[in-house]
Amino acid sequence: MTPTRLFILLACLAWFPISLCHGAVPTPSDGNISIHSDAMTQDTANEIFIATGNVKIIWDGMTLTSDKATYHRKTRVMYATGNVIVKKGDETMKGTALTLNMDTGRGELEKGVLNSATSNITFTGEKVTRINDNETVFITTEFTTCDFPDPSWKFSAERLDVNLLGYAIGRDVTFYIRDVPVLYLPWMAFPVVRERKSGLLLPKIGYSANRGAQLDIPLYLVISPSQDLLLDLDMETKRGVGTGVDYRYIRTRGSEGHFSGYLIYDILKEHWRGEVTTTHKEIFSPDMNLRMDINLTSDKSFLADYGEKSGDYNRQSNESVVNALKTWQNYALSGDLRLVENLYTLDNSHTVQTLPNISLAGVRQQIPFAPVYFDLDSSFDNLYREVDPIGQRVSAFPRVTLVTGLRGYLNTSAYAGLHLRGYNTQNTAGTGTRPEDGDLLPEVGARASTSISRIYDVDGPSLKKLRHELTPELYYTYAPSQDQTRLPFYDYSDRLIPQNIIYASVTSFLGGKFQTGDITTYRDISRIKLTQGYSIDGTRRDLLTMVDVNRPWTDLMLESETWVHPQVKLNFDARYNLYGNYISSAAPGVEMDDKKGDSAVLSYRFSRDQVDYMEGKLTTKFFKPWVLAYAARYSFDRHDFLESIYTVEYRQKCWSIVSSISNRPGNPFSFHINFTLEGLTSGAGTGAAAGIGTETVTGIGK
Repeated sequence: MTPTRLFILLACLAWFPISLCHGAVPTPSDGNISIHSDAMTQDTANEIFIATGNVKIIWDGMTLTSDKATYHRKTRVMYATGNVIVKKGDETMKGTALTLNMDTGRGELEKGVLNSATSNITFTGEKVTRINDNETVFITTEFTTCDFPDPSWKFSAERLDVNLLGYAIGRDVTFYIRDVPVLYLPWMAFPVVRERKSGLLLPKIGYSANRGAQLDIPLYLVISPSQDLLLDLDMETKRGVGTGVDYRYIRTRGSEGHFSGYLIYDILKEHWRGEVTTTHKEIFSPDMNLRMDINLTSDKSFLADYGEKSGDYNRQSNESVVNALKTWQNYALSGDLRLVENLYTLDNSHTVQTLPNISLAGVRQQIPFAPVYFDLDSSFDNLYREVDPIGQRVSAFPRVTLVTGLRGYLNTSAYAGLHLRGYNTQNTAGTGTRPEDGDLLPEVGARASTSISRIYDVDGPSLKKLRHELTPELYYTYAPSQDQTRLPFYDYSDRLIPQNIIYASVTSFLGGKFQTGDITTYRDISRIKLTQGYSIDGTRRDLLTMVDVNRPWTDLMLESETWVHPQVKLNFDARYNLYGNYISSAAPGVEMDDKKGDSAVLSYRFSRDQVDYMEGKLTTKFFKPWVLAYAARYSFDRHDFLESIYTVEYRQKCWSIVSSISNRPGNPFSFHINFTLEGLTSGAGTGAAAGIGTETVTGIGK
């Protein structure tokens, strides 16, 4: 051992705990520190320890590195200079000089930079005061989620108080794009953790031909770990000022709910208008639950004026349902309250309301000592409307099924059932309907199928084997024709369809074994099903296609799915009328998705004399940093677009701007723009209630 090393060792033993010595072990729980450096000296009289060259200090879960460090044993204060870096957990501080109290954790850093991996926000300051593990004060500071030294955007503040478990609060704040100041705020607060935090979110701006210029200011509030609330102030130059609320919550055992509402005094229509929607799921036990889905609007045209997406603005009806369900091993009991508002009629007086519906279903269960199974569907409905007959309906369809066949070769089954219906009707005068009536209608059927398969060795570059399976099937249904005109008509279940028809189908399934290197996968390649029906008595009627007398053959039906590539799928469903030699309906489509942000969907919907339109969606990230999207529906019978939406997003690492233009009937032009600062304004309280507690929701305080 050299004299220098011996001197240092003796000094360590005399003045400091053993953990201060060069090469010491990490800090024990008694508060001692561990110092490593190229060289160490000490001032015996003043109890000062000096480390120079590649200094590394470990204390209380914190690591400090610097060029030089001075430790005062009496005051427990550490001074570090030159390339100072302090790390603790996900927090990193850098600066030119640091003064740190080893007992309290309070420290002052000159020309400091603080970065927290938890929030992905970087703070800089001429002077940084670390109060404790979570609180830090920055004087003359800048902060951003972009990369230094040339961030795309940043905020500056004269003073910023940061709590790494909550918010950063700044005073005299200026927002910069590059180095150009664009906004001044006297006060600002925003969350610096990825957990949900309350705050005023960035406004959304837009323009609509129907609603005028729009400014939407959202305020997000975290009520508890299982509850949050989004409030909106919606200003529209053509419609007025509206307010919105969106409340989500989670309860025990997976129970959850969502309530939203919107209210505006429409200056164009000169009256109050609004909407209330709520969903709730209450799980009492694994076999008992209550579900609620309420949708109410102030008037029939509200969704046409204020709906933002297809399925809302062109909705045909509003339906509110409350459902309770109790299940047992072989039975299920449910009750519904169903209220329907027809948005396409002048009034709702003829719309049937079901208040309530109670149904009991028995799943297939074997009768002891026989290959016979029992099923049951039954219900009670209280049917109400303002005009025309109202009343109650009881229906049941019990049936038994005999299952037989040759195991592995032929599967056969036959069933017999009885449709029972009973009615108690009020307001029957002049309708030809009896106050009390009912009927019985038997139904029988049979089914037979088999399966033939073969495996082919292909030994291609990736495809090694093909499995082809053919499943032919025959099934027959008989229900006699019976006059049902004397019964009240509430819905189509009051008019059972007579049938004496046999269907034949064949399904072709193709699957493959693929091998790439050492990875083997099994993937579906195609599924094609062809079905044809024949009415034995020469007349057929079903819910999809009406066929005249003496035309017993049904439409030829084709269903297919083909995966031409793991990222490309083709769909094709069609019905062909043999007598008119025309296509009754067709629904071809293609779906492509490279799992990297590029996708395309193109589909066509045709139903003779009813529907004829094409729908397409395209999204691409090919032109990075641009993300482009387009969606449209075009009606061939109207010779016009039903809807078209253009979306352009410019996305950088720390910010993005999204603009969209849409056109649709009733609102020929609509434009919206939304600016996002990554880490500050992303994930503004959207998503299902199930996401509470896991999603990132952040905001800017007012």
